[in-house]
Amino acid sequence: MKILIVVTKSELGGAQVFVLTLARRLKAEGKNVSVAGGPGEYLPAELAKSGISFYRFQNLERSYNPTKILKFSRELCEYVKREGFDVVHLNSTNTLFGVWSLAKLKPAVKIIFTVHGLSFLDPNHQVSFFTKYLYHSFFSAAWKKVSGLVFVSRLNYASALKSGLTTKGEVIYNGLGLTDDYFLSRADALRNLNLADAYIYGSIGRLAYPKNYEFLINSFSEVRKIKPNAKLIIIGEGPERAKYETLIKSYRLEKDIILFGELKEASRYLKAFDLFVLPSVFEGMSLSLIEASKAGIAVLASRVGGNEEIIGVENCFELNNLADFISKLEIAMPLNKIAPDFSSEEM
Repeated sequence: MKILIVVTKSELGGAQVFVLTLARRLKAEGKNVSVAGGPGEYLPAELAKSGISFYRFQNLERSYNPTKILKFSRELCEYVKREGFDVVHLNSTNTLFGVWSLAKLKPAVKIIFTVHGLSFLDPNHQVSFFTKYLYHSFFSAAWKKVSGLVFVSRLNYASALKSGLTTKGEVIYNGLGLTDDYFLSRADALRNLNLADAYIYGSIGRLAYPKNYEFLINSFSEVRKIKPNAKLIIIGEGPERAKYETLIKSYRLEKDIILFGELKEASRYLKAFDLFVLPSVFEGMSLSLIEASKAGIAVLASRVGGNEEIIGVENCFELNNLADFISKLEIAMPLNKIAPDFSSEEM
């Protein structure tokens, strides 16, 4: 059986880590697996270390240009037919455009789509009714063409059923496959990040609107009232960097709030954190939150998406509610109780 896993971008990110972990696991089980994607060098470089082939689609990108979509669909269909794949696993919205061409192949190909999030259904996602209608129509039609539909959180699955998007699907939580020695010790993590031993809290993720890191920056002064030696660190890169830098400068907190930028295998440094916080506006099933839970550190997250399924409702705060966040933070010191155990067996 030949398996192809497809993802839109090949740069460092949550979806790409998921694809890499899944591909490695399938190869370890003796499966004939390949990966394909669009722009980015992270995935091909990491896959090469495990001897897994990567194919670059020239027209696959985060775009709704109809010409690009048609060209990608043709590329995908021709590649699958030429290489004789039996299973194609699609992992992002733009890859799903290829489902109509794949469904016409003879002999038939088994098509799997993993729903990593349903942001367009989330009440916190600020998009127009018309945009939500278009997304709903697209997914509803596309999902009818797939053989298997996988959701990474129970909440997303329930939302899809309730909204009439689908009548099929199953929930399979994201897996990690981390070894016992994956995380650096606190001392090593602090040294590698060039941080003094203080009360370190913050997050790892893309500097983009959904992650809502301005909430952490705006609430820093209140955290300082509880922990005078607090330092806020955020590891990641993205389009909101300039906005966050301006905000930090307006508070004159350049020495106390640090934007580290993108770090490869950033989750290895998690034990440097006294508290990991995910203040997202919306989420599917956050890999960084699962990693933080596995690192054994205190964790808090906004009460959105699948966050409660990872760390329990007692460790989630109401979105953008400063009072609720501070009260949960006080309870979380020095360590809160992590809810479910997300082992690598749950791939």
